[in-house]
Amino acid sequence: MRSAEATQQAKRVAPDADPGRAWMLDYQRGDDAAFRRIVVHFGERIAAFFRRAGADSTTAEDLAQEAFLRIARARDRYEPTAKFTTWLHRILHRMAMNEGTRNRWRRALPFRASRGRDDREPGLPELSDEPRFDPAEAVSLAELKERVRAAVADLPEPQRTALLLHRFEGCSYEQVGATLDLSLPAVKSLLFRARENVKQRLLPLLREEVPDGLQ
Repeated sequence: MRSAEATQQAKRVAPDADPGRAWMLDYQRGDDAAFRRIVVHFGERIAAFFRRAGADSTTAEDLAQEAFLRIARARDRYEPTAKFTTWLHRILHRMAMNEGTRNRWRRALPFRASRGRDDREPGLPELSDEPRFDPAEAVSLAELKERVRAAVADLPEPQRTALLLHRFEGCSYEQVGATLDLSLPAVKSLLFRARENVKQRLLPLLREEVPDGLQ
């Protein structure tokens, strides 16, 4: 059960300042509808986390369901000592650390030779499915996204989780540190290594895009 200190801290939080925390506290008090609100609000976000980590769509949905089971099982011992998303990210990180989880998504997103041309500087694009270019450009962008996903999926933990949280979840260095229990300098070092590793995996794509006479 929650400690008296945690209860008092929860009372000091405005109800809409952290809806996930408010819903979890309501769920803890026996409001099952609050849990359904958590599922609706965070379901796609959790599935997207696992897709960006390298899982295919089916596996990502299965892992999201598993994450919600873990949330439900933590009902009685939940303490609102951090933002709800930080607490949630810790659950996702523990799942990502699990070797069985990694084996379930390793079969997704193999590298393929590039068939198109994307003149934008390769980096870490948002992995959105919204069409932004003409069909020829869309083919090249789709392959770039596939390569980025594969590169991110191949990162060791906790580099992968740190990069996903900071780049795609919009977490600050401090929030990443709170999730992974790391100092600010350690987070910055971890993200630097993660970006460098992704860039190294994307170098073959860069070489493919350079005309033969300029290599």
